[in-house]
Amino acid sequence: MPARTSLETRTKIVATLGPASWEPDALRAILEAGVDVLRINGSHADEATIRRVVARGRRAAAEVGRPVAILLDLQGPKIRTGPVDTPLELPDGSTLTLVMDPALRGTGARVGTTWPEMVDDVTVGDVVLFADGALGGRVAAIRRPDGAPAEVDILLEFGGSLGSHKGINLPGVATSVPSMTDKDRADLLVGLDVGIDYVALSFVRCGDDVRGLRALLTELGHDTPIIAKIEKPQALDALDDILDAAEGVMVARGDLGVEVPIEEVPVHQKRIIQAASRRGRLVITATQMLDSMERNPRPTRAETTDVANAIFDGTDAVMLSGETSVGQYPVRAVRTMDAIARAAEGSSFFHATPVRELPPLQGAAGAACRAAAQALLEAPRPLMVFSYSGGTALYMSRLRPPGPVYAMSPNPPVVDRLALAWGVVPFRIPMVHTFEDLIAEGERVLLREGLVSDGDEIVVVGGNGPRTGTTNFVKFHVVGSRSE
Repeated sequence: MPARTSLETRTKIVATLGPASWEPDALRAILEAGVDVLRINGSHADEATIRRVVARGRRAAAEVGRPVAILLDLQGPKIRTGPVDTPLELPDGSTLTLVMDPALRGTGARVGTTWPEMVDDVTVGDVVLFADGALGGRVAAIRRPDGAPAEVDILLEFGGSLGSHKGINLPGVATSVPSMTDKDRADLLVGLDVGIDYVALSFVRCGDDVRGLRALLTELGHDTPIIAKIEKPQALDALDDILDAAEGVMVARGDLGVEVPIEEVPVHQKRIIQAASRRGRLVITATQMLDSMERNPRPTRAETTDVANAIFDGTDAVMLSGETSVGQYPVRAVRTMDAIARAAEGSSFFHATPVRELPPLQGAAGAACRAAAQALLEAPRPLMVFSYSGGTALYMSRLRPPGPVYAMSPNPPVVDRLALAWGVVPFRIPMVHTFEDLIAEGERVLLREGLVSDGDEIVVVGGNGPRTGTTNFVKFHVVGSRSE
């Protein structure tokens, strides 16, 4: 399978870093194969790891010669079992006692938990799942003995082997757990210090969870975009509020598939992607997309179809998790994802977004973007966008134009952030102050990269000022001609 250039695929690829991919040579290899966004999973990274991986990622991106976004995915308040010396063997119909003591070492049919307050959240009859749903049952009894940690008995309807630090899910239970933990705050501070491009907030329940993180970022002097992970039933109920508060969402199908009936996950995925697209928000589809490629050099037919359907639905990016973090074939997994994306985007089943379905944009900026969108639909042409904040490039990306959106910005963080947006090929240009210089600088970049030739007609969208909110013109420009 050939290596990918940065322009062949318009759907962006997010790769989770880990032992299989975070060494310098491996990083360069996955970037050359097609990765656009590097994900650091806070569940498996400490502060030193975050610093080391971001530095390596920036170095590798410079070596391959293109912008790459770095996403810090905060662990969030994941409720887990405590440690065990050997896995607990729990047959169907047995009772597992959860002891509200994080330090308890589990033995027999007793195990601790990282969230002692869970005893106040559950009631008899509630469903409790372990290890991503591999084991599960219902609360049979709750005890609060004097002078000892409280206990919750779970009658297991389907048992199995339970190891250390396995996830606990409480479908349908509104837990009192906070949206961010002390570890999340510590990881965030390090990530901001080393220049992450996005932060993903786990287990979001409502827009206020996102706004709380936004307030913290503002207090710290940062405007880092937030990706809200949709993985709880409460988030599905508050989806519009979350989309109003966040720059993007992730369809986090792992925990979502445990928290809601698994047969409903495809419906929720389509709804989330559609709602995000109509609001002009970024959307990443994640979890087990090419899961079998952790172990095998080829994906299953079902996985291939899954990736393609997410692209047909309108996702900006598709994500690899274990495939690139711990898998045996990280580079092959990226190239496979890239090949699927190219096939899907080139098929008759992939459609541009009708202009009427684009998110509303008022004033001169709205008029310019709608005019450019209509021109691209009538006759495909290269599109060059000048954008200081990235907003115009993101808006035009939502159209799903037939060719790339060549985004020019003098703002380095924006250039890296735009690596996540569907179809956007970002370039950094010097700060210029006149219309003629904008056109000349953008044309110079496209000619240098071999992306246009003299005589090509391109559509240009931009503004007259180097600041947010100044988009006010659309122009048809012939490469090599003098701007007027």
